[in-house]
Amino acid sequence: MFYVRGEAGIGKTRLVEEFQRVGREGGFACHTGLVLDFGGGWGLDAIGSLVRSLLNVALTDPAEARRSALELALATGLAKQEELVFLDDLLDLPHPPDLQIIVDAMDNDTRRAGRIGVPARLVQRASGARPILVVIEDVHWASETTLAQLSEIAAATTRCRAILAMTSRFEGDPLASEWRAQLAEATFTTLDLEPLQDEDARALASGLLAASSGFVERCLERAAGNPLFLEQLLAETQQSLATPEVPGSVQSLIQARVDQVDIVDKSAIQAASVLGQRFDLLALRCLIGNPHYQPSQLFEHRLLRPYGDAILFGHALIRDAVYETLLRNKRRDLHLAAAEWFAANDDPVLRAEHLDRAEDPRAAAAYLVAVRRLVESYRYESALRLADRGLEIAVAPGERYELAFARAELLEQLGRVREAVAAYDLALTTAMNDRDRCRVRIGSAGAKRTIDNMEGAFADLEQAEHDASELSCTEELARIHFLKGNLFFPSGKTKDCSREHEHALELAKQAGSVELEAMALGGLADAQFVQVKMVSAYKLFDRCVNLAQKNGLVRIAAANRPMAAIALYYSGDTATALDVALLAVTEAAKIGNKRAESIAQNAAAFCYRELERYDEAFDHSEAGVNLARSLGARRFEAIGLYLRGSLLRLTGDTDAALYVVNEALAIARETGMAFAGPRILGELALITDNPEVRASALAEAEGLLAKGAAVLNQLEFRKAAIEASLKDCNWDAAERHAELLEDYTCAEPLAWAERVIAQARERLAARK
Repeated sequence: MFYVRGEAGIGKTRLVEEFQRVGREGGFACHTGLVLDFGGGWGLDAIGSLVRSLLNVALTDPAEARRSALELALATGLAKQEELVFLDDLLDLPHPPDLQIIVDAMDNDTRRAGRIGVPARLVQRASGARPILVVIEDVHWASETTLAQLSEIAAATTRCRAILAMTSRFEGDPLASEWRAQLAEATFTTLDLEPLQDEDARALASGLLAASSGFVERCLERAAGNPLFLEQLLAETQQSLATPEVPGSVQSLIQARVDQVDIVDKSAIQAASVLGQRFDLLALRCLIGNPHYQPSQLFEHRLLRPYGDAILFGHALIRDAVYETLLRNKRRDLHLAAAEWFAANDDPVLRAEHLDRAEDPRAAAAYLVAVRRLVESYRYESALRLADRGLEIAVAPGERYELAFARAELLEQLGRVREAVAAYDLALTTAMNDRDRCRVRIGSAGAKRTIDNMEGAFADLEQAEHDASELSCTEELARIHFLKGNLFFPSGKTKDCSREHEHALELAKQAGSVELEAMALGGLADAQFVQVKMVSAYKLFDRCVNLAQKNGLVRIAAANRPMAAIALYYSGDTATALDVALLAVTEAAKIGNKRAESIAQNAAAFCYRELERYDEAFDHSEAGVNLARSLGARRFEAIGLYLRGSLLRLTGDTDAALYVVNEALAIARETGMAFAGPRILGELALITDNPEVRASALAEAEGLLAKGAAVLNQLEFRKAAIEASLKDCNWDAAERHAELLEDYTCAEPLAWAERVIAQARERLAARK
């Protein structure tokens, strides 16, 4: 990887163009992307342009051509089927209905990971047929997402026949930030370009202007080693500038040169400067009202140059200098014309930005439209930037409220939850009526629940419920009661939890909201689960999953199906539970829900363990642990290790089992013993041959259960305690644990527990 840095005009582009020339001569395929500070266009950012180039798609190709190129890439193996959802996004293509359902179900981290990783994988595969040189210019303007994509591409170059070259100015150079750490895997060379030495500057001048004169000497002195400045100075002779004076800056030079072109070309390049550094000829023709205009003279003057199917200013400094020649009214009119062009061409983002630069009062409303469009396509980072800008300029109260509320929701979606809570507070101050305040308080309560501010969440919901009741807002009331049920759940108030979810279910049906109905069913199922009513829980989980699946609510189905499998397992139908668990693994993986997939993998491992199919159980246990580690979910990692330890014990590897279970126990002590501690201690009691360790583990587990622990601890610990007591020939203790398990599951018959108790008593009777 090469990283070329230097001041504006120092020759970064010229150097990487030379890289490309040498690369083509050496058999490399060259692909280029340009990071723009303004005017890039919908779906035409640097990485989007790179992906199009890799798929042999022009920037201006219509959707049909992009779809055909993508299908060809799938057929040839350049792209993979599982990447299609992200490639549609990178190519700005609409998702087919079956993929749209999957996209809607994904969380933001999964979507972002796909957008970041897929371009690098394309580069790696494409380099198999022919070595590749990727050039990305002006990364000092790159967004956080673009930088993450570039770090993935840089890492990929270490594993394939590809070279990445990037350019950046010193000002805003991302290499001085945390991004450098992301590039640690890549081997790269940094080239810092300094001003030309006098000898090199003279060589450049002699190549551009054969005659030597005092004017050339003055140009050399004034350029001070800046190649762009020198080239532009010498691109027009002293006579064409009609003055013996040498302009004092690139800006004044460009402005002087623009004054020399004819009126049509001057009008065109000024209009082009409004569109941005890269622009479409059709847009330019529209702005100047000349459908046949060709910028040939501007090409000859090196002010513009072709860039694929688009047109590019010779340098960003040229565009900036031309833009500065526009009087305020002219600039405003051109931006308004550009806004109309982009409105007609379905680019709400650039429409809003041009209205903003025109200082038009419609700009804030346009930003709101653009934000909503970006949210629809899950481009949350870009949407947040526009919401921030819209809020800065919004004056109308309604617009300020909608933008503030959208900003709070975006921050929450991006995982910046504490910032979201503050943003909801701001939105509340802009709310115009009780309905607005109700919406904000519901959003705020959800965010506060995420950061465990239960008291604040309850307070928000009480206010929201009052407003929603006064306004008869049935759907909002359903959401409020659902959230209240979720707030009661972790506190162990199962009756309150069930009551709220039952109320939410009734209101959801009244409101006709299938989504809220499915969510309430899931909440009711959770409440039954923690009351050890596994048959009832399974029936509710099954209703939830079927309703969600039928209505395309894949996210809800994926989150609840693993719990359905676990409830069914404890209900006694292991074979069917296994089928449900395996389907849950597939469906969760499809949308990137790693938490649900981890739970489903563990459920499948439990089923295989019960069926004594230990090889499959090990495989799923390992997958569950790996998923938990990738999430940083230490509690789920402990569960996976506990399960692996039990499998090692059952297959006779006691030493390994003891090591793994102690590892699980260490994590449980670190993260809180109430979640998995008792069942891990029960497994330790089964594995160890040390009577003192066994007794201590059993005693500690019982103490934890007395204080309150997650429901499955009661079931799994009692089973382990029965077996450990039988192993010690402690018949009374075994009977006691069987009785306690029987009492714990008395609310509803539980086949799993009945089988464990029956087997224990059969063994006790035989020994007596």
